[in-house]
Amino acid sequence: MDQLTSKEQAALRAKSIAIIGAGPIGCYTAHLLAKAGHNVEVFEEHQQIGNPIQCTGLLTADFDKFFPDLKDQKHNFLVSTFKSVTVKTKNKSIKIPQKEYLVCRTKFDQFFGKLATKSGAKIHLNHSFRRKEGNSLIIKDSINKEEKFFTPDIVIAADGPLSKTAKAFNIFHKLRTNYYGIQAVVEGKFNEDNFDVFFGEQFCKDFFVWVVPESQTTARVGLCSKKNSKAIFDQFMKKHKEWTIKEMQAGVIPIFHNDQILQSKNCFVVGDAAGQVKATTLGGLIPGLRAAEKLATAINNNNYRSYQSKSLKIRIELQLHKQIRKVMDNFSDQDWDSLLTLTNQQKVKDIMSQYSRDNPIPLITKLLIKEPRYLKFLKHLF
Repeated sequence: MDQLTSKEQAALRAKSIAIIGAGPIGCYTAHLLAKAGHNVEVFEEHQQIGNPIQCTGLLTADFDKFFPDLKDQKHNFLVSTFKSVTVKTKNKSIKIPQKEYLVCRTKFDQFFGKLATKSGAKIHLNHSFRRKEGNSLIIKDSINKEEKFFTPDIVIAADGPLSKTAKAFNIFHKLRTNYYGIQAVVEGKFNEDNFDVFFGEQFCKDFFVWVVPESQTTARVGLCSKKNSKAIFDQFMKKHKEWTIKEMQAGVIPIFHNDQILQSKNCFVVGDAAGQVKATTLGGLIPGLRAAEKLATAINNNNYRSYQSKSLKIRIELQLHKQIRKVMDNFSDQDWDSLLTLTNQQKVKDIMSQYSRDNPIPLITKLLIKEPRYLKFLKHLF
């Protein structure tokens, strides 16, 4: 009997994979799996990748680690590169040097869509997951107004914080906490080298407000809260009548739950569908991209259970963010002022400019070594 060629062996190992959701995490997963030779189909309920916009589009410089050779392409979706962030409370204001990217979320998401299709994945727009029947997925084609049956080897739920797919496969964590975000694109006068965040009861008691400039004349202004987001936002905007609202955006953001299961039989969850979001800032792009790599490796190696175990570092980091959020939720205005006083030291700023919030373990460790007085805030954990 003739020996199979390596290409033929790869074809035998190839799986049919259905990914529900064509956001950055779903499409990045599709890219990694299609590149490895799997037959990947992505189903997106909207008519265009990247719309509606439900994210500020702020990225730490850790994004460079995923695409180190992206310098020539980054301008396609890059709006701005910030050099610093100004943190404000009722009584204090400090500037911290920190490199951050602001992206156009529509173009950013479409970049990942093109990455997936170039690698061989097929993306079906206007196709939404409806339900599961036996081993088959029922997908609604909203253009032709018909339901289609798909029976893939593997299903990946990347359909966001309210994931119907995860619910259908019984891996949606019912105790997950959600925040409700609201954001406006406003016109005004802004410093495009710096963005601002506002902490404290007079701004947003259970989170913070952000003002992220797109240019000298436009900015993304928003906040998140567990309830009454719109009322809190309106109250903040009343203090800034010099700004004109041009566009409103809103979305649900999940908080990571440590008991989240990432796999049930042939279904996996990733990104917002898995709650892989930092509780401190509600950013999920970097954790989601890291999780996508772990998932793709598990499938490519035909070792599905390793997705859960190899995601342990991500889980620990997200749990650390959750503990920090618990501390922050109990802060008074005096605590915020005290925090900024400690942070407004050069030795602290040097550390914060070297380690981003997407690397919380070395960041927190080095901060506590350099400035042990941060430990006093741990009283809010108990």
